[in-house]
Amino acid sequence: MEAIRRELCDFIEDHDIKYSQIAKELRVDKSSMTKFKKDGTIGFRALVVMAHLLFPKDPDSKISSWCIQLDDTSKEMVKQAFEYAAITRNTKLLEHLINEHKGKSHLKSYVSMYRTILNYMDMKISIKEMIQEMNEFKASKDKELHILAGIYKCYGNYSLGEYFLVISEAMEIGRSINKMNDKRELFIKECYIHRFAEMIAPTYLKLNNLKGAAHYANIILQANISPKLKADATYLLGMTKLLHNPDESIKYFEKSYSLMRLTGVDYLINDSYNNLVMAKAYQYRSDTQKLSKYLETLEEVVYLEEGDSFYECLKIYEKGGVDNLLEGHRKFLYKSNFFISALIASDLLSTGIHPYLLETLSSYKHNKKEMFYFEEDFIECFSDRSDFFSSRTA
Repeated sequence: MEAIRRELCDFIEDHDIKYSQIAKELRVDKSSMTKFKKDGTIGFRALVVMAHLLFPKDPDSKISSWCIQLDDTSKEMVKQAFEYAAITRNTKLLEHLINEHKGKSHLKSYVSMYRTILNYMDMKISIKEMIQEMNEFKASKDKELHILAGIYKCYGNYSLGEYFLVISEAMEIGRSINKMNDKRELFIKECYIHRFAEMIAPTYLKLNNLKGAAHYANIILQANISPKLKADATYLLGMTKLLHNPDESIKYFEKSYSLMRLTGVDYLINDSYNNLVMAKAYQYRSDTQKLSKYLETLEEVVYLEEGDSFYECLKIYEKGGVDNLLEGHRKFLYKSNFFISALIASDLLSTGIHPYLLETLSSYKHNKKEMFYFEEDFIECFSDRSDFFSSRTA
């Protein structure tokens, strides 16, 4: 920590920044900064905030370099470094931390957990293998490991199409996160809220709970962790507007594509481009020729899990005919994809189906009370603070 303390203090003093201004941004009293200046005492979350505050052009690189310098005698700091690397999808940093701290008894369970997470991110283990390993971690008496294992089980169950199982398990997870301390455990709590949102937003969309999907997508968007995650959240918001506000929906898809291009990852960019094309194609679902022309422009993307349900939906429209629409509705309803089944049902009115039956077909959704455990703006540690230098007073 001494090297980190010296680097930060030198930077603050070289740029004539007052420690009181830093304290204000960190929401701590001046004595905390005095102690940091003296002996380097500081929490991991404060380091994350200061990186965004003082090094706004590339805070992630700065935080990563500090994670590598952390003293392993501080279990809490290293645990939070693991979580930072995992939630930002920085697999190189995560692998380095695992190798650096393996064999240290006080970090053994966390090294094992994050090794499983890394293997899953690198696709070295299957979904079912990941769930099996998380079942073992879920039995841990460590509260944080228990919650994180539950979240990853839900990730897996979502990928397997077990949406109601995700909802049932999410209730306990959300309550457990909500009980975490807003001071001592704040960084981990913010990360787990983000993970909860990543888990529940697409699940709510599948179950046609558009209000719930939008709420948790906004949590991801406002958290500002990475362009990729913000692009995913913006995509979800576009889907929630697809049927009832198509113009606004297209704007969200365009924004999602713009954000995803910042990642520089070709397959993610192609996937996002396809989402935009399909959203535009959906507007011409009643014109099979125009619909087909849009679908011909799709980039080739390998879908690692199940086939893309929205693409399957558009192919049904391309075939045309009441029988195909009804069969498509039945197929997605059987898969508990109530959102796609409702999209199809909304177009059956013109086919002569009785309005009462149509209402029945399109009303499937998850009707239980939404799990709005967290405010949309709760996560603040990753917030953009690039205006700090221009706005601070002498």
